[in-house]
Amino acid sequence: MQVNLEDLNPGTWFEMEDGGRICLRVCAGDDYRAIRKAATKKKVDYPKTGGRFPYEETDEELQSQLLWDFCIVDWENLLDKDKKPIPCTKEFKLLLMGKSVAFSKFVTDKFTELADMVSAQDEDRLKNS
Repeated sequence: MQVNLEDLNPGTWFEMEDGGRICLRVCAGDDYRAIRKAATKKKVDYPKTGGRFPYEETDEELQSQLLWDFCIVDWENLLDKDKKPIPCTKEFKLLLMGKSVAFSKFVTDKFTELADMVSAQDEDRLKNS
């Protein structure tokens, strides 16, 4: 197995029906922990009955936004109604995931495929070791 130490999680390209394509990657390990940490705040309650109760509060919306921005790496030939390229920015990633049923469905379907591919690769590695 070859490992590119300069780009450990480059993503996988998926072709779209209309000629565009999108690059997606799985978020795991250190990247997931960093996103979770960015979206979570440590808090402490001091009830009237006494005691100190620390807990974490996660901003689910922020976590989701950070995950989509991380997992959608790039796209090509994604055009607006005037056939102008839509730049692959965090703003457009979140807009499309939040408002476009077709885009959101395509991305989530491809993540299922990507998860299956990763599982199959892991099984192959285990068999060959």
